[in-house]
Amino acid sequence: METRVTKGQTIYSLSLIICLIIAMMLTLIDYFFEASKVCLLIFVILFIGLICYLISIRHIKLSLLNLIQTSENILEQKDINEWIDGESYISVLSSQLYLLDKRIKHMLEQLSLEQKKIQDYVEDISHQMKTPLTSLMLKEDILLEKIPQEESHIEDMIYQTQRMKSLIESLLHLAKIESQTIQYHFQECSLSLLIENIRLNLKPLLDKYQVTIQCEFSKEIYCDPRWFEEALENIIKNCVEQEECSQVMISCKESLMETYLYIQDNGSGFSKDDLPHIFERFYHNVHKKESIGIGLSVSQAIIHQHHGTISAKNHHGALFTIALPKKITKSKYSVTKM
Repeated sequence: METRVTKGQTIYSLSLIICLIIAMMLTLIDYFFEASKVCLLIFVILFIGLICYLISIRHIKLSLLNLIQTSENILEQKDINEWIDGESYISVLSSQLYLLDKRIKHMLEQLSLEQKKIQDYVEDISHQMKTPLTSLMLKEDILLEKIPQEESHIEDMIYQTQRMKSLIESLLHLAKIESQTIQYHFQECSLSLLIENIRLNLKPLLDKYQVTIQCEFSKEIYCDPRWFEEALENIIKNCVEQEECSQVMISCKESLMETYLYIQDNGSGFSKDDLPHIFERFYHNVHKKESIGIGLSVSQAIIHQHHGTISAKNHHGALFTIALPKKITKSKYSVTKM
């Protein structure tokens, strides 16, 4: 649909120009044969009309380029210092974009203040909860040294305390993500480099389960490398821990507007009961009793805040599909000040 509209716009403009040129040629030929002043007058009128039409097209093009630049500045939260003045539809649209930019910036300022309050609350809660847990773990270590005959029970207490600490940290981490208090720093990143970092982070787990990660491509994606790497790591870790999994395959495909990332393992896949709930917090299947069940929720939240989507299904194992919007830049667009 988009291609047809673009071609149609080009064909309409060229058709009108061609028709004017043909009419001018016929009028000029008729003038040479009959020497009619009327033909000469028609030729001059058509010529002036063609020049005015070309000037009008150039003016509209420059105005549209200005609107494109204004829209890009709004998306990137840059300042808009000028707009197109006048009473034309393009001028009205330019003025509306300017007002929209002002309102968006005001809303973002208010949202930033609310996020700062939530961030302060989360940090206070984190501090209040970590302090007694740390004290409890220290006392358990002392207890383990003094009562060796109860060693097995104390070790279990230490394990459960550490698990509780990990759960609290994960919950605070998820709360921070979902409250949108994280400042993302988007940039063009090498996807293969992110995968390589994840491979190094998960090396003990990969060795334990004897799983390999296959990734044979090099694509640039627009993301925050730190947080998007965490999202991918949680997904790949879930694949590695699948039953009968020996390989995790990562592939990539691009469309006009999005980049699709596919993460697939060759394990047993998800059960029909688990599949609708895998992105729910605290949900874990029967084969992962030690799992907290929060990693995929974190991944989903991060991907959503990258303006992307994630889905999962069974396809010769577990298959995760991530769709991220592409940052489209057209170097041929250059705005000339009007």
